[in-house]
Amino acid sequence: MYAFIFLFAAVLCYFFIENRINRSCLASFHAVVHVNGIRGKTSTCRLIDAALRTRYKVFTKTTGTDAMIIDVNGHESPVRRLGPANIHEQLRIIRRARREGAQILILECMAVNPELQKIAQEQIVRSHITVITNVRYDHVFEMGDTPEEIAASLSSTIPENGTLYTADPLAASLFGETCQRKNCRLALCPATGTSSENIGVARAVSASLGVTEEEFQKSLPAVREDFGIRKRYSMENGRHEVFHFLNLFSANDPQSTKNNVEDARSACTGLCFLYNHREDRPDRALLFARHFFPFYKDHTVYLTGSGAALPKRLFARAGVTDLRVARDYRECLKQIPSGALLVGIGNIKGAGYRMIKELEEHNPEMAGTVTERGKER
Repeated sequence: MYAFIFLFAAVLCYFFIENRINRSCLASFHAVVHVNGIRGKTSTCRLIDAALRTRYKVFTKTTGTDAMIIDVNGHESPVRRLGPANIHEQLRIIRRARREGAQILILECMAVNPELQKIAQEQIVRSHITVITNVRYDHVFEMGDTPEEIAASLSSTIPENGTLYTADPLAASLFGETCQRKNCRLALCPATGTSSENIGVARAVSASLGVTEEEFQKSLPAVREDFGIRKRYSMENGRHEVFHFLNLFSANDPQSTKNNVEDARSACTGLCFLYNHREDRPDRALLFARHFFPFYKDHTVYLTGSGAALPKRLFARAGVTDLRVARDYRECLKQIPSGALLVGIGNIKGAGYRMIKELEEHNPEMAGTVTERGKER
């Protein structure tokens, strides 16, 4: 009995001290930016990072394809983990940022579950600047099956007495009530002209911290994209004819994928898809069946990744007539018609990651970065 009481008291003492240390670390920063949303979180983190480095010492952690740290000197390194990702690691990141003398801390939200998002914001990150990039269909098993339910889940990271920046055009209806309840200013940052949503949000956040428009524009060439994101590769099929491959594996949600496909397809003579499936993400296959493939019923869809039988069944119900399972992505590359555009979609983990890594290592000179509006740069 006494041992249990002692152990319980020791645990309480540990959490009390950890909380005090974390709050002390957070108080040392000029600002903490917490970036959440369905799509574009990592890109937005990197845009804000580059802009704020024109004035501050910045420390950034992203959770994109690979979880990465950008230290105050601008050096990038992977996050080291002994086990599965856990929001508790943010405490370690915050302490490291303080040790390096960071003035600005930028953290991409790790959590999907609404309760964990709430804990991350209110007990760990405690930011007064939060970004919710947009509300789109993804993570429906954890967040909900409607835009309103997904928005309610994301609202867990809206700060008390702070500012919420978002590019979602429905922000007022989706977040207005929560912002009013939390006394949080809602700043809508719609895309203008050819600017992406991410750039609009990054511009607004940076301006609030003193970055001029001239400084922001100068920072854009310094932005380093996440691994392989939105790149187009020139490739050869089995007859040595040239076709193009567009990596949208990381786009994930149907709406973002569709937007990018429509922007990129005009210069090609045909269109087909390579859907990479993950057995632990059946919800994503369901969403693509509901909200993506009804628009592309007449196009060939190659399926790769483990458990491809599920997306094959779902996409067939959506009306896709030409479905082909490829145990190895190289099988489908041999069959792509000359001049066509093959688009990698669904998930980057697993077969998608291996494919992009191989392309980056062996074919980097044939790749061009594609912006969210489909233009190569």
